[in-house]
Amino acid sequence: MWVGLIGLSILSILILNFAGEVVPGESFDGTGGYVILGLFAGGVMWWLHPPTVAYLSRPVFGWSFVVALALMVNLIVVQIRGEDFSQVAPDKWIRGIIFLICVATAEEIFSRGVVFGVLQRHGMAVAVIGSSLMFGLMHINSYIGDFDVWPAYWHIVSAASFGIFACALMVVTRSIWMPIVLHTFSNAGLLLRNAEEVQAKRDSYSSVDFWPGLVQPLPVMLTFVIPALVLFWIAAGTPIHPRLHRLGVKWKLIEGKE
Repeated sequence: MWVGLIGLSILSILILNFAGEVVPGESFDGTGGYVILGLFAGGVMWWLHPPTVAYLSRPVFGWSFVVALALMVNLIVVQIRGEDFSQVAPDKWIRGIIFLICVATAEEIFSRGVVFGVLQRHGMAVAVIGSSLMFGLMHINSYIGDFDVWPAYWHIVSAASFGIFACALMVVTRSIWMPIVLHTFSNAGLLLRNAEEVQAKRDSYSSVDFWPGLVQPLPVMLTFVIPALVLFWIAAGTPIHPRLHRLGVKWKLIEGKE
């Protein structure tokens, strides 16, 4: 099973890196690569028919959905605040939005739809950790041919942490479309980046010391993991430790059993 999932992940990376050779034409860009990846992931999901097929429906509305939506919006704001989108040209907005939707849809269907779905048969913890770790490692494709250790490590950790929250969001809302919306807006900053700026930023990290480099992504990781734990707690039925339950009954915060 793990070998098969790793093989599919490697194949998806190859699709993104060599899609330009599959589809001829000078106008072919990164959007087309993610369209191909999305079709590939959708085909695999249809073939394997994992439990996550049920998440292709609309979200289930209720108080838990409201909490999940609030946490999702907060994370989107945290990730894109301070970005100056006024410098984005009108024509780039159209192409950019299409690109962001294709990226989010392809990656979520593969990571949350396929990988999470296959691993879900072995328990929620295995599905969340396994799919999020593989989601993070898949982002190493951005460093193929120009590998930078620290930026690659930080990117993998932040992407894996994002994956944990995306899993929680999907489980609570019962829909894969919520992580897709989150993913689309979270990547909005890509509209302001170009290859030269990204490379210059990577070069500035060449002299990072070991321990500062190791713990650098910790704040970002906690930003995603803490609200994810809240959502998983809600998905589990908001269980309370017996000791806290007794205190709640004693202080008349909750009602005890008759």
